[in-house]
Amino acid sequence: MKILFTQADFSGCGFYRVLQPASYLLKALKHEVAVTSKIVPWQQLLKFDLIVFQRQHLSSILEAIKGLQSHKKKVVYEIDDSLWDMPFGDERRNYWTSDKIASVEALMNACDAITTSTEPLADLLRQYNKNVFVIPNYVAEITPIPKGDTVIGVGWAGSMSHRLDFDRNILKALKDIKRKYKDRVELVFLGWIPDEMKKHAIFFEPVPPIQYLNFLNELRLHIGIIPCANNKFNECKSNLKFLEYSITKTASIASGIYPYVHTITEDTGILIKNGGSQEWFEAIDRLIQNTDLRDRLSNSAYESIISNYLISKQVITIEMVYKKICGL
Repeated sequence: MKILFTQADFSGCGFYRVLQPASYLLKALKHEVAVTSKIVPWQQLLKFDLIVFQRQHLSSILEAIKGLQSHKKKVVYEIDDSLWDMPFGDERRNYWTSDKIASVEALMNACDAITTSTEPLADLLRQYNKNVFVIPNYVAEITPIPKGDTVIGVGWAGSMSHRLDFDRNILKALKDIKRKYKDRVELVFLGWIPDEMKKHAIFFEPVPPIQYLNFLNELRLHIGIIPCANNKFNECKSNLKFLEYSITKTASIASGIYPYVHTITEDTGILIKNGGSQEWFEAIDRLIQNTDLRDRLSNSAYESIISNYLISKQVITIEMVYKKICGL
């Protein structure tokens, strides 16, 4: 197949949903693949069998879709966030205005299919297009760096879009952990840090997505936290943070919402059921004190990712989705 991906942004979404799949479709499966973030001239679009529009909203694309389909080309809309459920206080609501969302809906309706990252989001999207395919997020394989024994690293990595996930409960738990263990525990934030934690934690500026996993690996965290506010927007998110922690053999503690309740078992991590500060504190404290448990969880999680979520092994499932859309 000849596939063109139009990339919406250069964040983690653009990397995991476009750049990484495109790279493996090209190198591993030998498809002709191109990626662009610019408007492509009409004659160039016609060179491809399949065109994937990632989270585009320009109304002018609608005519391009119809024209491509008139030439028997297949067009896919790729989206991995519920634009309709962004919580109040999330700065992205200022960008995704009602007009832009209406344009997204029209584009999804016109495309031959939609691809997305989770089943809950797929269920929501089927009202705009009956042909919705779930392509989970996958990660590349890296070699986990052994952790140190003297200081236990407890960390979080992500962007400021997760600001609302850090409520007073998780913040209190982290400060209480630092108060109890002092220099024996190092709190680490990568990409963004809540103001309340700046005096208690080490902060690293964001790194490009292509460098992210290796940088996370070099932090040598023992414990990775995944706090998530219990709302519809997060219910539609993927299990990506668990994948990223696990491939570096970092033990995960996550809020007990979808998708983590469908990924993390008692053998691969700890789920927070009620989200209170004491529950968070006890879970982190337990993993700090119990080295054997921490190692067992991180090793089991690592093996689970190796078996089920490596892009090198799963790129063929992405190919199968695109072949089905193209009728091959």
